[in-house]
Amino acid sequence: MKFSIEREKLISILSEYTNILKDNPIKPIVSGLKISATKGNVIFVGTNLEIEHIRKINIDVDEEGEVVIKPFLLLEYIKLLDEEQVNFSSENGFVTVHQAEFSVLEGGTYPNIIELEPKNLLSISGSHFVKLLDKSKFAATQSQENIQINCVRAVFKKDELNLVSTDSYRLLFLRENIECLDTREISIPMETVNTLCKLLKDYDREITLGYNNDTLIVTWENSYFSSKTIGLQYPDFKTILRISAFEKKMEFNRDELRSALKRVITVAKTSLDAKFGAIFNFTGKTMIINAFSGRAKINQKVNMLKDGDDFKASLNCKFLAEYIDNVSNNIIIGGNNASSMFEIKEVDNDDYIYILMPLALRD
Repeated sequence: MKFSIEREKLISILSEYTNILKDNPIKPIVSGLKISATKGNVIFVGTNLEIEHIRKINIDVDEEGEVVIKPFLLLEYIKLLDEEQVNFSSENGFVTVHQAEFSVLEGGTYPNIIELEPKNLLSISGSHFVKLLDKSKFAATQSQENIQINCVRAVFKKDELNLVSTDSYRLLFLRENIECLDTREISIPMETVNTLCKLLKDYDREITLGYNNDTLIVTWENSYFSSKTIGLQYPDFKTILRISAFEKKMEFNRDELRSALKRVITVAKTSLDAKFGAIFNFTGKTMIINAFSGRAKINQKVNMLKDGDDFKASLNCKFLAEYIDNVSNNIIIGGNNASSMFEIKEVDNDDYIYILMPLALRD
């Protein structure tokens, strides 16, 4: 194998696979990146057996061939080079780049990665899709032990896309008005969500999302990405969202509330009652947030407009702050009492709703 490639392009491609490849002691060959050079094309293939990614580039190939190599050390070395073009060749079990040699992986058969034909669901800007994922993924459970909700639920409808996440203590619902090509509900694993966010965060061109049976397929310019989806039944979030009768509604300036929460979190993160737990007193035109950790305590006052009687509740202030970090307008908090769920959303925006369960209120 022998070809020449732009250094920056090679760095970009190898960086993509550092987000996917991982050590596999049972089948070490899978931890490598397969590079195939054929006439006029170099194809990069990587998989962790759950996610598959194929990249193709059109360049002149001097000698055809194929190798499997771990890309991490190779990437570090290429970043240190000054040349605009990098000569890449392989011979006798080694890959030669510039003046360095890197050993290739042997002793196993690399999985046969096939590009599945997708049934298309949606076309959207890559960076915009990442923005939507970022706004919805934070409420999903991060534990892979609860695989059913270790995901973002994507609901494709005729004229809208819904993204939903939950960790059973909170629920995030996002609606994007956009034409979908088919109707489908898919649970996208968090590992896949995070990988797509890294791959596409700066990609402003169009991508296409589709599926083939239980596989999510994302394609864009010279790129193919697929991931297994979660087949377990997702919690019934639609019924929860239909519960919209809140006796008490409080409106806050977003920046004032955000600043107060950031200060409270410094104490609440080591709260004696519940990590990140704080007492929220909704009284008159002022909300007072109290947190106590044993070594420190804090009280923060926040102005508000309130409809309904005074009351207090215990909430996870980190959870509340994570939603507020993703909005820019005034915040409406709706609730009934200290033991019922709360609804948080922006003023005049029913397309981005956050349901938060209260903590046990201490006496």
